[in-house]
Amino acid sequence: MNKFEKQLEKWNNGVLRGAQAKLAKLLKVSTATTALWATGKRNPSKGYVAQMAELFDMDVYSVVKLFERPVFYPDPSATGQSLSLREKDTYLSYIPNAFEEESPAKSNSVRIAFLANIPLKFPLYDEDDVIEWWSVPRRYALGAKYIVSSAQAGFDTTDPDDICLIKPTNKPETGKVLLVKNKNGSFQTTRNREADQQIIGVITRRIQSVK
Repeated sequence: MNKFEKQLEKWNNGVLRGAQAKLAKLLKVSTATTALWATGKRNPSKGYVAQMAELFDMDVYSVVKLFERPVFYPDPSATGQSLSLREKDTYLSYIPNAFEEESPAKSNSVRIAFLANIPLKFPLYDEDDVIEWWSVPRRYALGAKYIVSSAQAGFDTTDPDDICLIKPTNKPETGKVLLVKNKNGSFQTTRNREADQQIIGVITRRIQSVK
């Protein structure tokens, strides 16, 4: 049973049987559509994700994760290659049955939203702010939950390919670069915040394009 089916079972008072049909009726889609979602052959659109978030009493981010498929990246040290995070399409691979939790293979990736705006309280963000979803090697993410442009995080750059991975937190972490909100509403990064600055998160990684 995968994550989506477990949530359906929970939502349907502990009974999986008939849950897909019940959901299909409420969303006004065919049972074939919900079956495709359940088998991992297709993912729901943003609109259906938003509706399910309301039905399941979950936030949108958590619903998206119900349909997350494990993505496996080769270890650069083992292959002798140096792989850029931006070369997703060249080294991303899927294990055919990895969607099923019974699969012995474990994902070494995480799914992270690239956001147009910085959410003050993650995962409370506007679904329309999602530019795209990235599958990122877990070893690169370091606990990050979303991506934003470095310019939004307060770095002095105008390069749209200059990005930051953010781990949401409201507490300082020793030796880490913090993302904070200033009293005037602007964002900046700092190692030593001032008393009137709100901590939004920690920069786990900054990736600058090489041109």
